[in-house]
Amino acid sequence: MPELPEVETLRQDLECQLSGRMIVSARAFPSRVLQLNPTILETELVDQTIRVVSRRAKYLVIELDRWHWIFHLGMTGQLIVRSYGDEGVHSDLTEVDVHTVLVVELTGQRSLMYRDVRKFGRVMMFSKEEDALPSYFNSLGPEPFGSCYVLEDFLEKLGVRKARIKSVLLDQRLVAGIGNIYADETLFEAGIHPARRVKSLRRWEKVRLFEAIPRVLHQGMLNGGTTLRDYRRLNGVPGANQKHLRVYGRNGKLCSNCRSTIEKIVISQRGTHFCPECQPRCPRSRSLN
Repeated sequence: MPELPEVETLRQDLECQLSGRMIVSARAFPSRVLQLNPTILETELVDQTIRVVSRRAKYLVIELDRWHWIFHLGMTGQLIVRSYGDEGVHSDLTEVDVHTVLVVELTGQRSLMYRDVRKFGRVMMFSKEEDALPSYFNSLGPEPFGSCYVLEDFLEKLGVRKARIKSVLLDQRLVAGIGNIYADETLFEAGIHPARRVKSLRRWEKVRLFEAIPRVLHQGMLNGGTTLRDYRRLNGVPGANQKHLRVYGRNGKLCSNCRSTIEKIVISQRGTHFCPECQPRCPRSRSLN
């Protein structure tokens, strides 16, 4: 599933390639991905201009003249941009397959397609006149960059929960945008075993985790996101961060830090990767870390 670095990379690509372009036509195909009637989508998108492209957690938010157009990519959602060389020549839909949900033609010989093999994504629109955005946005935790990301708030939310720290990191109410890949990578960076109970963490370990989260996510963004299967940038190019993963997907391989063998367990029904030496189950004193 695309996480914050992948969605932020797509946001930057969208902003660069599509900002200021007007939607000429739209064709929507019936799918559970669409959270509104396809006919309404086809009608309301036409003549709208892409003003701003933003992101909230794992959601892409495209601001149009009258609407907030929102994408959640789910497990296998893909946004694809195509260019056409001749003025006035638009897509003939030859690239549309059974997994294509939406095809939008824009000015400047561009088309934007959304396809989703497993159909777990969502496409939504909310009226700007009603200042409406999904209510669940309000329950999301802070973005892990900027002034809203505050240590004392982070420590207060962690508290002394009995839950495992890996499970808590996946809860979007703590910090927005972290999924399975970056939870594993962040815990490795912080030297914390994923099965540790939050209440067992010392304050300095929580501080180290707080600092590791934006560092790991930022590195993922610099590498263009992680492509394991379906994720691609708008031009179809895969990300490169999978080449830099230190524990995720590396079970049975040697840790790049200590040469121990990476292990895999299941926490909250998610495959979880860690180094038993760098991330000990029993907490060590600070002087040993």
